[in-house]
Parts: sequence; structure tokens; C-alpha cells
Amino acid sequence: MSSSPSTVLDSQPVPSQAVRASASHRRPAGASNRDYWLCQLAGWGGLAVFSVLTSIQDMNEEAFRFALAKTSCMVSGLFLSHLWRQFLLRRGWIDRNGAFPVRQILGALAVISVVQTGFLVVADIVFRHGALLTDPEIWFLLPFLVLLWFAIFMVWTLCYAMVLSRRRALRFELEKLELEVSIKDAELRALQAQVNPHFFFNSLNSIRALIYQDADAAAKAVSQLGGIMRHSLRAGQVSTVRLADEMAAVNAYLGMETIRFESRLHLTIGIEPGLDDVALPPMALQTLVENAVKHGVEPSMGVCEIRIAARRDGEHVVLSVANQGWLAEASASTRLGLANTSKRLALLFGPGATCTLAEQDGWVIATITLPQVQA
Repeated sequence: MSSSPSTVLDSQPVPSQAVRASASHRRPAGASNRDYWLCQLAGWGGLAVFSVLTSIQDMNEEAFRFALAKTSCMVSGLFLSHLWRQFLLRRGWIDRNGAFPVRQILGALAVISVVQTGFLVVADIVFRHGALLTDPEIWFLLPFLVLLWFAIFMVWTLCYAMVLSRRRALRFELEKLELEVSIKDAELRALQAQVNPHFFFNSLNSIRALIYQDADAAAKAVSQLGGIMRHSLRAGQVSTVRLADEMAAVNAYLGMETIRFESRLHLTIGIEPGLDDVALPPMALQTLVENAVKHGVEPSMGVCEIRIAARRDGEHVVLSVANQGWLAEASASTRLGLANTSKRLALLFGPGATCTLAEQDGWVIATITLPQVQA
């Protein structure tokens, strides 16, 4: 059936359907804006509550005015931070790869801190009639207040930069997955396109040999080939087919080959009940049967038996095609069909699906192991 002894043909897995779904859906802009405003309100609201609670000792009119002044100051902080966000996005200072323009950011934060301190003074004038300005020590505290607001806006900027960096990393990961899925899908379609010509070439060789022996049988074989190709064309539109549909194509193919080999081909089929809807790549089982006929029945001078079986093995399904014979070291086969089947299995089902080829007690056995997934 192949040119090398016991071989395991594997390939790299493709992202699962769950990954495909996650790669094909981006986070809505509305959800991002909602999260932004929730964080803004939570942060500045929490800072306002903390500032008021730590500054008020007794509940009186003066304390109430002080609380209003501080709350209005936090509102101005929210407003300035939002304008700062818009400025950062417009300039692209932190939503980009590479180093940040640290000097420009620090200079802008210094300006924002001075403006916010000015808002604090205005709030004190409005709600407390400028009580803060009557304090002789206020002029010494103003630089400290500017530094305090600078630190607050610096922390805000760092947090926002971290969020953007994380979002950018997730976006790049999604784009990488989308590209990977696109490449794998293209590869899968290319592999599918290789199967039909390979099968068609083998079938035409069979019909060519039959033409010189029995014209009527050759005509019947052409009709069967037409039915098989119709199945193949339908299967080319999907990534998986039902085991029952695949077996129908296999039976049609073997019926055609039986016309050619007559009593030399002996067939045994054992399909465990309940596996009709198991999903597998189109023409996967067909490929193994073709190889069994080509490398088992065709070179044999006597009767050659082919056994096709399907059974459950835990959460997996094991399909096997065995033919009497030996693995020929000098075979001219390119093993395209088996390698193709292995790649398609891995692309569709990941590392849990394999295609193996081995020789045991005068039998060459090709085995497909794949997850029990419904087509």
C-alpha cells in the first residue's frame, strides 16, 4: 500500500471551531466605551468619596460646602482626564508600537496638573467663598497640590496605557489567528483539490485496462465512475461528510474494481452500528481503499482480501482498511493519498486525529483515528 514500513503520518493542528469563532468576532466599540466610562466613574467617584471622608470631621454647613468643593474638583478631574484621553488618541502617543514620547507626555501632564489645581481654587471660591485662599500657608501648599495632581494623572495615564497595550496585544493575537485560519483553510481546500484528480487518475487506469477485456463491463464502470465523481463534487463543497455517504462512494468504487478483478478481489466490511453520522474528510476512506486495491489486489496473482472496519474506541472512532500483502520497499507509489489524508485529518480535527500505516502478519493495515464528531 505504500513504499515504506510502519509509518505515522501527522501534521500540525489547526485552531478548533471555538478558536475560529473567537478569531472572527472583534469586541464591539460600544462595549469598549462602556467599559471606559465605568472605569472612569468608578475611579474618580472612589477618589471623591475617599477625599470627602478623610477631610470632613463634623457634619455642618461648612463641611457640606467643603464636600461640594471636593466633589466638583473630582468632576473637573474626570473632565480633564477625558480630554487628555482624546488628545492621546489623536496624537497616537501611547496607542502605538515603539517608545513613548516621554518628554511630551510629562510636559502635558504638568499643564493638566496646573489647570486642575486652578479648578480646585475656583471650586473653593464658589462653594467656600475663597476660604482656602485666606489660609496664609496655601501659597506654600500650591506646589504640593500641583505635584499631587501630577501624580494622580500620571497613574491614570499609566493605567490607560496598560489597557491600550493589552487591547493591542489581543487585537494582534486575533489578527494572527485570523491569518492562521485563512492559511489553513486555503491549505485544506488545496488538499481537497488534490484528492479528486488522484482518485480520477487511478480509476481511469482501471477502466483503460477493462476496455480491452469487456466493453460492456467498461461502460458499466464508466457509469459507476460518473456516480462516484458526482459524490466527489458534492463532497468538495464541505469539509466533512458522513461515514455512511463515504461508504456509499467506497462501495461504488469497489463495485467498479470488482468488474476488473472479478474473483481476485474479496471484500469484507464490518461497520459497528451507530457510526453512520460520524464526520470524516471527504474521500479519506476512499483513498485508503484505493491504495489497498492498487498495492494489494492489483499485483496479486491470486485472491486478495480487503477488510474495511469501523469501531468506537472511547471518544474516538477507528477506521481501518487492511489488505493481504506486504509493504514494498521499492514501490513507485508517491504516497500522496496517505500523506494527503493525514494532513486533512490534522487540519480538521487537530492532533487527536491520525493516519497510520503498518504491516502485521501478512496484512498491510491503514488506520484512521479521529474524534467522534457528528457530520
